Amino acid sequence: MFGCLVAGRLVQTVAQQVAEDKFVFDIPDYENINHVVVFMLGTIPFPEGMGGSVYFSYPDSNGLPVWQLLGFVTNGKPSAIFKISGLKSVHTKDVGQFLQFCFIICYLSGPDDTKSI
Repeated sequence: MFGCLVAGRLVQTVAQQVAEDKFVFDIPDYENINHVVVFMLGTIPFPEGMGGSVYFSYPDSNGLPVWQLLGFVTNGKPSAIFKISGLKSVHTKDVGQFLQFCFIICYLSGPDDTKSI
């Protein structure tokens, strides 16, 4: 249903489904990533009136996840480029750091109301 791309790396199209409405991509070496492209594969569209919020996570100094909302994808906006270089924590310790993208399906109030995601 989703894919993600980091420049210089292979496209990832297999996300781990961690809940009915959550899909996670693990991307190692996040410290060296500036931008990520998130896109729908076109195989399964969202149901009418729905879209997916895109979050990313990095570990804090205690190794606990810090979640940051990046934006969204919808059937009408099936891809987006997100700048993450300014969001990454500078106070992390080596805890097997990785970048996670979590797609959360959420309702929109109308087909043009993408600001509510």
